[in-house]
Amino acid sequence: MPPKAIRRPVTVTTWLVLSTACALASPLLLALARVIGALTGRRQPWVIARLIVAYFVHELLALIALGVLWVMAGLGRRIDSPRSQRRHWRLVGWFFGSLAAIGRRTLEIDVQADPEPEALRALQSDDPLIVFSRHAGPGDTIFIVDELLSRFHRRPSVAFKQTIALDPSVDLMAHRLPQAMLDTSDREECEAQITELTAELGRRGTFLLFPEGGNFTPERRRSALQRLWRKGNRRAAEQAERMTHVMPPQPGGALAALSAARDIDVVFAAHTGLGLAAYPSQFWRDMPIGRTLHTRMWLVPAADIPTSDEDRVKWLYDWWERIDRWIAEVADPHERVAR
Repeated sequence: MPPKAIRRPVTVTTWLVLSTACALASPLLLALARVIGALTGRRQPWVIARLIVAYFVHELLALIALGVLWVMAGLGRRIDSPRSQRRHWRLVGWFFGSLAAIGRRTLEIDVQADPEPEALRALQSDDPLIVFSRHAGPGDTIFIVDELLSRFHRRPSVAFKQTIALDPSVDLMAHRLPQAMLDTSDREECEAQITELTAELGRRGTFLLFPEGGNFTPERRRSALQRLWRKGNRRAAEQAERMTHVMPPQPGGALAALSAARDIDVVFAAHTGLGLAAYPSQFWRDMPIGRTLHTRMWLVPAADIPTSDEDRVKWLYDWWERIDRWIAEVADPHERVAR
């Protein structure tokens, strides 16, 4: 990934031009999508056009707002001040909340959240938390971040792959707020960032990590299993073979977070997914219109978390197997067929 001084002039300029063009052309794009949909008898053109327009309009507004906030912060000198941080958190809440709402309306998605009572109380408290979540697709990530922000009024610090910095709005928000932009080729640096971020969690702070390391697809699951067998991790590979709805968790980031926050409770988050796979062609073939996204959260008090790394890895795998069983019980038929 190019350094900020090189990357941002390119990405910000490109996205400003694209977003402005898309916003100005949106009536024509949406009308054209309606015509194509009527001619083909499919809703995909309208849905995709609506989501693309929504994304670029949000990008344009967010970039403008980020520029205004930078000026208000004394040309960036007071960007870390409490007032500036609160303003940025409100912007993040609007950005993800509005995108999630548009996604739900456009795709006619019903989100059924069912956290266990202990997890609900923990999420509603002011205490910092670690959240380990299943990772089924980019759209699902927006929904869980929005749930933490809007429903529980938490401040989620998310572990992102560095490639997401190609989105300039997310890049700027992530660098102005406590977030982790990870270069996954440097394992030690990734774990150091996670350790630092988790150790600094404050009131209502929440560290959100996706231990699978990427969006679920059957191909990626097979590759992950093959890596476990090649490394000789027989026990982990055998256990992962039994998990058909999730990928085996990569424990490095989770262990780093747990070691930095020994007195912080952990919430495990599961959801049934929407079929929003990592590849556009799959999204086009199996668009999740009218589906229900079921979510479940469980709490593990800090006192119940194993203390040794070896036991923590086994504990993480056991929880991932539990998440897999829960998905199998409640998943939409589309979710099962995709495996």
